Amino acid sequence: MKICDLTQMYSSQGGGVRSYLLAKRAYIREHTSHQHLLIVPGSRTEQIEGGRCQMWTVRGPLVNQTSRYRWMLDLPALLRILYLERPDVVESGDPYHAALVSRNWANRRGSKFYMFYHSHFPDALLRTVLKFAGPWARSVTEQLAADYLRHLATGGHGVFVGSRHLTQVLGAWGVPRLIHLPLGVDTTCFHTVTEERKRELRRKLNLPEDVRVVLYVGRFSPDKDTTLLLRCWQRMQEMAEKKWVGVMVGDGQMKPMVETFTRTHDCLRMVPFLKESKELAEWYQAADLLIHPGRWETFGLVLLEAQACGLPVVAFRGGAMEEQAYDVSQWAKERSSDSLAEAV
Repeated sequence: MKICDLTQMYSSQGGGVRSYLLAKRAYIREHTSHQHLLIVPGSRTEQIEGGRCQMWTVRGPLVNQTSRYRWMLDLPALLRILYLERPDVVESGDPYHAALVSRNWANRRGSKFYMFYHSHFPDALLRTVLKFAGPWARSVTEQLAADYLRHLATGGHGVFVGSRHLTQVLGAWGVPRLIHLPLGVDTTCFHTVTEERKRELRRKLNLPEDVRVVLYVGRFSPDKDTTLLLRCWQRMQEMAEKKWVGVMVGDGQMKPMVETFTRTHDCLRMVPFLKESKELAEWYQAADLLIHPGRWETFGLVLLEAQACGLPVVAFRGGAMEEQAYDVSQWAKERSSDSLAEAV
């Protein structure tokens, strides 16, 4: 059997969808006789990996000048790859135009089509719409999104959803064939360590042993509420002085702002994007707490990785991430930097 995954939500510089897809490819390669085909956007259309697990890129522009993500706009090239490779199963990792094109192709050929609902895309639409229109646009946008998702899912064989909350939301919208598939992480990589090993990691990573280490892992971007997090660091410095150190691991369009902040606040360090999971696991294992300021997060893989390494998590109450957390009793109740700082 040849299994195809395609998505625009893929970047060589990390992300939860990338982690999911690479883990899936590794499992197929090591534990099955199936073939795997991964199709993602790139600077040009080409095959960059061959063999039993192939990888193709489809030419597309960057989402914006500072983004690490690209649009998959060359749909004729996507169709040529599908006709050439002829996968038996297609799974789309996003609900956009490439999903609709690949669903129609799968139906014509008799292949199965699934979608993995990694993020709640109406949220992204609402962020844009509400900038230019009043609150009245919310219900209109949600209705259009619901109609489109029903149409997309009706022609497929199933929609995987990692969040129980989103499964309920999509069910209320009438989206058919929903399959709740809870997320997981590789516990051979992400796991707890002894106090002795933690001290070793602190020395290796040049972290002080006598303070609390508060860790953030993710993109530096507006949708991850990076500005709010920087205000939180500022507030924490005013409240607790030298009893802690913050570490931000990642990259993104707001990296210059983060770099400027670290130069003027010795309470914070920035660590560039870590491509290897084992390197990232060491930062989790050396830290004391994970902080997550995002409002729009639905995938929540970072929370699972951190908790697998024994880290408690602090975020905002009331979001889809709550179901990924073991304990939310100390989470921030108000969506503000002060509330988040107090929770930490």
